[in-house]
Amino acid sequence: MNIDVTVSAISGEPAEIYLSEWLVSAGAEVAEGVPIALVEADKAQLEILAPAAGRVLHLKVQPDDQIRLGQVIAVLEQQ
Repeated sequence: MNIDVTVSAISGEPAEIYLSEWLVSAGAEVAEGVPIALVEADKAQLEILAPAAGRVLHLKVQPDDQIRLGQVIAVLEQQ
């Protein structure tokens, strides 16, 4: 089953959110709860955690891309 990785609620609902860095690459195996990306919102850097264990199928955004709350930024194949 495929699982979408999204940017969920961030306190204060920032006006702009940017992907700072991917901590994984497509094809990587990840464990649930490990950081897979860093985003920047209102000058604070936050970790995006893997919602489940699996393999990274797609990275849908690139570093420095602006993203919005709820946007799918990656897809995992749950194992």
